[in-house]
Amino acid sequence: MLIMVFRLRRMRPMDPLQVAMTGVRMGERVLQIACDDKVLLSGVASKVGLSGTAALAVTDAEQAARGRAAAAKAGILLDLHVGPLDALAFESGAFDMVVIDDTRGRLADLDPVARDACLREAWRVLRPGGRVEVIERVGGGWFGNRATASGDYAAGGGAEAALARAGFAPVRQLIEKDGFRFVEGLRA
Repeated sequence: MLIMVFRLRRMRPMDPLQVAMTGVRMGERVLQIACDDKVLLSGVASKVGLSGTAALAVTDAEQAARGRAAAAKAGILLDLHVGPLDALAFESGAFDMVVIDDTRGRLADLDPVARDACLREAWRVLRPGGRVEVIERVGGGWFGNRATASGDYAAGGGAEAALARAGFAPVRQLIEKDGFRFVEGLRA
């Protein structure tokens, strides 16, 4: 009689798509702008670990409370700043990556002047060679149907065009999947 014994081991759960697509690694310095997706914030901030930096810039108390709650639940250290997005309270070149949470269309809904100012600030706080990733919610997928890129924003080229105007190059859409669109730009 042949008896096979399989050793069961605990598998590490996969990261949610929006976290995995950022490519954030241990030790990196990451700034997230806006906090509408708590899974995104806690996942990205957890990835940097104690050797990295996780910062959040928001404009209002509601987003700040959401960020604090996500950080507390995940047990992560978070450098939280509440204020205007066109004057981020960080030094130039302070971050390896900026993640922009546009899952509720906050970036898309800004007037073009404010959106361009926010993206120029994201460019400023990135180190040369750093990257930005805009994560948008689009129709379909598991969560809702609101496409964030609508109206003048979409007609003007959406996140790709906005990032290019702010000085990022190259800029490209990485993927659109499961109700998310991921657009990346580099600071040369």
